[in-house]
Amino acid sequence: MNKVVVSAPGKIHLMGEHAVVYGKPALIAAINKRLVATVSASEKFEIESPEEKKLIEKAVEVVCNRFKITDPKIHIKITSTIPTGRHAGSSAAVSVATVGALLYFLKKIWNPNLINELAYEVEKFQHGTPSGGDNSACTFGGFIWFRKELEFLKTIWQLPFQPSKKLAPFHLIDTGRPNENTGEMVALVRTFFNEYKDKGRMLLDQNEQATKDVTIAIKEGNEELLTDAIRRGEKTLEGLGVVSTKVLPLLEDIEKSGGAAKILGGGGKNGPVGLVLAYHRDSTKLKKIASKHDKMIYNIILGEEGVRLETGKKYGN
Repeated sequence: MNKVVVSAPGKIHLMGEHAVVYGKPALIAAINKRLVATVSASEKFEIESPEEKKLIEKAVEVVCNRFKITDPKIHIKITSTIPTGRHAGSSAAVSVATVGALLYFLKKIWNPNLINELAYEVEKFQHGTPSGGDNSACTFGGFIWFRKELEFLKTIWQLPFQPSKKLAPFHLIDTGRPNENTGEMVALVRTFFNEYKDKGRMLLDQNEQATKDVTIAIKEGNEELLTDAIRRGEKTLEGLGVVSTKVLPLLEDIEKSGGAAKILGGGGKNGPVGLVLAYHRDSTKLKKIASKHDKMIYNIILGEEGVRLETGKKYGN
């Protein structure tokens, strides 16, 4: 086999980011933005990628160490439609797609559970102490209910439904690349918890309820519950200190218009926060608000397919 092509979706946290690090549930959805990893035979080891090459090198190291492979002569090419540095799962998709392509190219193995296990090891290199939720969503796709009780005890449940057709489309608004990375924001929250344990526990409990309510609302198409739960969840993130004051006017305008919005992923402290998830029955109002704040907006599809072998399909031509 001269070439293997594997794709993985981006992901967003519908609710539960940061709280998931402390044993609370997160609802994560794969989205219709994908990253493609192509592994082919080469005379030497080469990487062609807009993504950080060290992450790809780590994926190679993890796979080769597992199967005792030395000095692989391969060319790895990465292409992507996932926004980078915006908390949309770009690094997790790199880890998942690269691991999947390497496993199939080097060992003819296609096993999503193994892909997820090894991608999690790659994610540790990138984020230090990740929950494992992002790589799980990129691997299995759909909607993932994720909860980490202990390092060796995780609930990863692919929810058996798609969003109710009663709901309007979800949108992402790009506020710009955060000044801080996810690891820095996780450390900031850890410092907050060390100083304000009681308040932290209260915010986590509120976030957990918002996560459950968002899940119910998406399944049942309950727009009122969905809007309220997104708003409540956003307030808990503001309480944890991961929402920059510079994006609050945008969020407030969306709420005043009858919609709801929240940050995604790590967030940001002093500037942009990456992507904002927005929901409104009237998408025209959302687009006007985004234009007012000079931000790019686009609709997304939630619950997309996970890691996928593309060899012989459109990406493999």
